[in-house]
Amino acid sequence: PMRRQDGTTFWISANAYIRRDPAGRPIGVEGIARNTTAQHHLEERLRYLAGHDALTGLCNRIRFEDRLEHAIARARREDKSFALLFLDLDGFKEVNDTHGHQKGDEVLVITAQRLSGALRNSDTTARIGGDEFAVLLEGDISVENARAVAEKVIDSIDRPIAGLDLSVSASVGMAFFPSDGADAGVLLRGA
Repeated sequence: PMRRQDGTTFWISANAYIRRDPAGRPIGVEGIARNTTAQHHLEERLRYLAGHDALTGLCNRIRFEDRLEHAIARARREDKSFALLFLDLDGFKEVNDTHGHQKGDEVLVITAQRLSGALRNSDTTARIGGDEFAVLLEGDISVENARAVAEKVIDSIDRPIAGLDLSVSASVGMAFFPSDGADAGVLLRGA
């Protein structure tokens, strides 16, 4: 990146070569530079969307499974455990059927915000698909602590939503590495 005098940055693509006199001495540089800032921002956005849910901004299933695989490798290497929570929204289908998909999308965004607010920044949170979410709780978390986090998540989601006369709550399943499974598929199914 290049920096303007006002401090803002921009990206360029440059092709240049040295001009020489007949004796071979350098006399200058000639080339073309193109401002590629818009292309760079588009590429960044595409990289972000490849790993995140476009609606909620949470990790998507592919990125979550990758992080889960890394968590398994780390836990094996360090001889530690971790917890996996799997959430399903209860009453969500009725919201979609009664109020339409736009209101359903709003509920998903609010749920994602509440979920993120109830968790640590170090926890990985993902929208797996539809009205399903998953949370990876690393750091050798105990069953009691994971249960307390699950209850906090349930409480944060099971609150009224402005403009919605229907209630939405969460069912949460839990699985622990390695006691409930040693690979990502088994852990996800277990949770």
